[in-house]
Amino acid sequence: MEQKKAAILVIDMLNDFIGGALKCERAEAIVSETARLLKGARRAHVPVIFTNDAHLKGVDHELALWGEHAMAGTEGAKITPALGPEEGDYVVEKRRYSAFFHTGLDPLLRELGTETVILAGIQAHICVQHTAADAYFRGYDVVLADGLIEAFTEELLTTSMGYMSEMYGAKRMSVDAILKTYCAR
Repeated sequence: MEQKKAAILVIDMLNDFIGGALKCERAEAIVSETARLLKGARRAHVPVIFTNDAHLKGVDHELALWGEHAMAGTEGAKITPALGPEEGDYVVEKRRYSAFFHTGLDPLLRELGTETVILAGIQAHICVQHTAADAYFRGYDVVLADGLIEAFTEELLTTSMGYMSEMYGAKRMSVDAILKTYCAR
């Protein structure tokens, strides 16, 4: 079976989510393994795409629920330095949960020839899940990077991962399996 062309989507691994305004205590634990995946992907010329909240003060609907976080142009909206971005990576800013909603992500993936999106990041039950849904609805195969997705609680993580597997046919794979399957060149 021929392996489909993949891209890595790193969702909301931002300063505000790792140690700032909307800190997820569990996020720091996935940074080093995410960096390992990105290193292997870059070496194999698999596209790395950061999809990041970049909210507009006083405008974005989401702020009413979560308060100010990852405000465009602030330190909180920057990618955690341990991950990048590096030259050749892509950054797609978003103002809603899904990385596809009113962004240029879908045309970018199509132009890169992507058939499979590999998701890593936070929050499993919010931005990761909504991005997985929109990827599935657009015909992409979805891979969940086991151990590289987190949420506020283990229960939220477990429920969301199960839901994405069941509803979107998302395949769960370890970092080593992803590197072997999609990043071996």
